[in-house]
Amino acid sequence: MFLTRYIHLLISFVVILSLLPGCRNVKDASDESIADIQKREGIPVRCIKVKVGNLMSCEVLGGTAEGYTQTTLTAGISGKITAINYRVGDIVPVNSSIMTIEPDGPQNFNLVKQQFETTQKSRDRLRALAEQGGVSQEMIDQVEAAYSSAKDGLDAIRKTQFLPAPFSGTIVNIYQTVNNKISSGANLCTIADMERIRIPLVVSDVIVNKFKKGQIAIAVVGNDSLKGSVENVSLSGRDNTHTFIVETVFRNTEKVLKPSMYIPVTVITETKLNTIAVPFDMLRIDGEETFVYLEIAGIARKRNLQTGLRSGDLIEIVNGLHNDDNIIINGGGMLADGVKVKVIN
Repeated sequence: MFLTRYIHLLISFVVILSLLPGCRNVKDASDESIADIQKREGIPVRCIKVKVGNLMSCEVLGGTAEGYTQTTLTAGISGKITAINYRVGDIVPVNSSIMTIEPDGPQNFNLVKQQFETTQKSRDRLRALAEQGGVSQEMIDQVEAAYSSAKDGLDAIRKTQFLPAPFSGTIVNIYQTVNNKISSGANLCTIADMERIRIPLVVSDVIVNKFKKGQIAIAVVGNDSLKGSVENVSLSGRDNTHTFIVETVFRNTEKVLKPSMYIPVTVITETKLNTIAVPFDMLRIDGEETFVYLEIAGIARKRNLQTGLRSGDLIEIVNGLHNDDNIIINGGGMLADGVKVKVIN
């Protein structure tokens, strides 16, 4: 019995001795530092994959919309408004009478019209005789001069009394009402061609050379956007402000844009096709050196970069990156060329 008890004690002692190394290993593992773990397994990092795409550089500006052709008609005489033939929003054919003004002074439209018709008939008869060779050139010249003078007189009275539309367009504003007394030079109405809208943009001398005729422009009105283009870039600026006018034009068939509206406009000044662009804040800058760290087979590799066009938060990488490269986006000061890294989700 004593022998059996001795054997049991011996076995227990051996088992305890065999467990001691394991306990020592557990203690050693718990004492392992984060630096040791990172050295063994790699610094945990996250990456984004580089992709080839298109990069656009834009300038966001704004301006006041106006009809592509737009003018405000003013009174050529003093008098009283006796009729207004159109309302705001109406489309007016060219030469149609917009309103009638009764002049304060003597101005007989019917008499002038009759004189014009008489000279017109005389000219027509004289031309018929001239074809037969029975009229002197002097007489022809006299009749032509009388006809031109009568026509100019009729046009002048028609323009001042009946306000003909100078082009086909939309009445966008009427400044008078019937029976109003007006003086010469008073604003009467504004007419505009609203099929196309012009939006002039005021730009500084710092960026004016970015703009060129034909560049794409986007006008934004609420939830709607219209595509247009740059039609003209002024060659001369304003001396006091050193600013230039860039004119953009938009099709406006749905009448979304209206004269006098302030419209935000984005102009695409430059486009790079099939290029690589990354967020600017991913770049690491040390003096004149610009670089990133790439993850290659579990190792961080430093890659120097040459940058190009910048657009908002993105910047073009002209040299240094390729499609599907993995850029390390964290790690801070722990990263260095050749350091072991572990990519985590």
